[in-house]
Amino acid sequence: MKKVVTLSLIALSAMLFSACSSSSGINMDAQTPSFQNGAQAGCDTAKGEYTKDHHAFKTDMEYQNGWFYGRKHCNPVDAKH
Repeated sequence: MKKVVTLSLIALSAMLFSACSSSSGINMDAQTPSFQNGAQAGCDTAKGEYTKDHHAFKTDMEYQNGWFYGRKHCNPVDAKH
């Protein structure tokens, strides 16, 4: 029983650590213009200048996804990931 718990914890730890580094590289050229606009606004927000097209954020899922992506990946605190 102790062996199963130990192996489960090792597997869970490996999955958690790999999640931090696997999704950081996205090809922005392959994204829609709406996603790119959202990513730029999210990045500006992460750097301290709150920027968001509220209408696009509410009605356009690509813009919204881009905004969250930009905010996360330009955040100076999260830039290490």
